[in-house]
Amino acid sequence: MRSAFILLYDARQLADHERDRFLACLGESELLRYRRFLRPLRQREFLLGRILLRFAVARLAGVALEAVHVAERKNQAPSVQLPLAGAALPFFSLSHSRGWVACAASVDTALGLDAEVLDAGRDVDAIGRAAFSEAESIWLSSRPGEDKAADFYAMWSSKEALFKLMSVQGNGSPSPEHVAAGTRLRSGPDWHARTWTQQGLVITLCSRERLQSVARICLQGAAPSAWTLQLDNRLS
Repeated sequence: MRSAFILLYDARQLADHERDRFLACLGESELLRYRRFLRPLRQREFLLGRILLRFAVARLAGVALEAVHVAERKNQAPSVQLPLAGAALPFFSLSHSRGWVACAASVDTALGLDAEVLDAGRDVDAIGRAAFSEAESIWLSSRPGEDKAADFYAMWSSKEALFKLMSVQGNGSPSPEHVAAGTRLRSGPDWHARTWTQQGLVITLCSRERLQSVARICLQGAAPSAWTLQLDNRLS
């Protein structure tokens, strides 16, 4: 059974002393990038993303968190190395939105993840006309008013998640249409999308292979040992 999990964390709950402890885990290239961010909240999102990545990879690879090496790459997802040469790396994808950080991981299939805070006050029709294809924009404009904001974010996050999936697979082709015959698509050649609403977020996970199980865990506290218990409880 192909499966994945998504870890969610509110970076705004991280205390300064916990931030400093996590900073000590970062490598040189990560610290350089961390320091380039001007807004403290964006720094925390970046930091927690790299810590969640280590935690997820360590969990699936069966190694200690400290054994996972992460390095930044320009305009790409970070690279990950395990202590054993030739060891199979889990698939992963990261996202952040307004203080929230998300990390998806799987040993079964390539992933693309996007998470967006749902803002019902935005002019989603105008944004859709600017960002979506004609068919996608027409679909959005036809949606009921009470559903339109959620439908906009579902479309937006699906497109972002698929772009990430295609990028990690080295596919430079334009992102395919997400609407056909007036219906929003949830799968296509070599991609399958699942969308949820949780913690005020719209979350979409795209996978190359269809997933039978996706657990979503909102982590509490700032101790990886406590996260392990939370993950065990959710996955058991």
